[in-house]
Amino acid sequence: MGIPQFTVNQDAEGVFRFKGELNIHGIEYLKEFVDTSFAEAKEISLCLAEVTFADTASLQFLIALRRSLEPKIKWRLLELSPELEKILGISALKTALVD
Repeated sequence: MGIPQFTVNQDAEGVFRFKGELNIHGIEYLKEFVDTSFAEAKEISLCLAEVTFADTASLQFLIALRRSLEPKIKWRLLELSPELEKILGISALKTALVD
């Protein structure tokens, strides 16, 4: 398993706040985190305001996660960092993650 280059914390409102780089090296950690943290969730709120980079593997994972959860679990993406906005704009994947 690779060493994740990001951290994630859940705040008092239940929002999962990611910080750092989402890349293929942390995918296994991200998958384990999702499997344990989202198991009983009825709504998932993510804040990616402090994500400085995301590669295609991590974006594919997040898109697949969103698709697998709906319609039984509500997905909310609250904030994107300027870097992530740019990556999603260039890749035309923003609509796959954000309503």
